Amino acid sequence: MSNHRREKAWRYRLLIFFLAFSLFVPYQSTLYGATSSKEYKLNKEFLKNFGDDFTQILFSPRNWDKGDILSLSAILGGGILLYATDSDIHDWFEGNRDSRSEDFSKVVSFLGHGACLAGLITALYASGEISDDKSLRKTALLSLESWVTSGVIVLGLKTIVGRARPKTGESSHAFHPFSLRSGFHSFPSGHASSAFAVATTIADQSEKTYIDVLSYSLATLVAISRVHDNQHWPSDVFIGSVIGYVVAKKICSLNRGGDSGKLRIGFHFSQQSQVLSVSFFF
Repeated sequence: MSNHRREKAWRYRLLIFFLAFSLFVPYQSTLYGATSSKEYKLNKEFLKNFGDDFTQILFSPRNWDKGDILSLSAILGGGILLYATDSDIHDWFEGNRDSRSEDFSKVVSFLGHGACLAGLITALYASGEISDDKSLRKTALLSLESWVTSGVIVLGLKTIVGRARPKTGESSHAFHPFSLRSGFHSFPSGHASSAFAVATTIADQSEKTYIDVLSYSLATLVAISRVHDNQHWPSDVFIGSVIGYVVAKKICSLNRGGDSGKLRIGFHFSQQSQVLSVSFFF
C-alpha cells in the first residue's frame, strides 16, 4: 500500500472511531442496573470483582446443564460446517478482492484492533468520570472485562490449536500445536472475538435498538474483514465471534444490578428487636 493510501486509511479509521464514540455516548441514561449501589470505578473493588468474574467464566463449564450442552453442540456443528467449506469461501474472497475492498476492509479491521478498543473503552470511562455518569463507567469496565477475558481464552486456544493462517500458503487443514509463531495462530480470530466482546457489552447495557444494530454490524464487518484480508479462515472468525459474544453475555449477567452472586450480612438493632439478616443476590 502506498503512503498516500496508508494516510487515507488512517484518516478513515479515526473518522469511524469518533463516529462510533459519538453515537455510543448519548445512550447513558437508558442503561440497565441504574439503581445499583456500586459506583463502578477503576479501583481495588473493580479488580476484585474482575477476578471473581474471570474465575466464574473459566470454571462455568462445571455448572453447564443440558441446554448449555445443546447450545455448545449447535455452535460446534456450525463451526464444523464452516470448516468443511473454509477453502471455498476463502477462494471466493480472494477472487473478488480489489483496491477499494482492500482499503475498506483495512479501515474496518482496525475496529477490532487492541488500540482502537482500548481507546473506545478509555473514552467511555473518561466520559463517565467527567460527567459523573455511573452507567458509562459500568459499560466501560464491563467492556474491559469482556475484552480481556475473551482475549485470554482466545490466546490459549490459538497456542494449543496452532492452525496455519491462510496467508502462510498452507491448507485450511494444517495445524502446528503449541507453536508460538503468529502465522500458526489462526484459530480462533482475536479481532472477531474482541470486537464482539465489546459490541455485545455495549448492546447489553443499552436499551436503544440503533445502538444494538450499530454495535453488532460493526463487529460483523470486523469479522468479515479478517477473512477478506487473508488473515483467518471463516470458521476462525465464527468461533472467535461466538467466544466474544458468550463471554460478554456471561459477564453482563454476573453484574446485572451490580450485586450478582454476592453474600450480604446485615445487623439491625432497636429497643424492640435485634435482627440478623442474610441475603444472597444472584
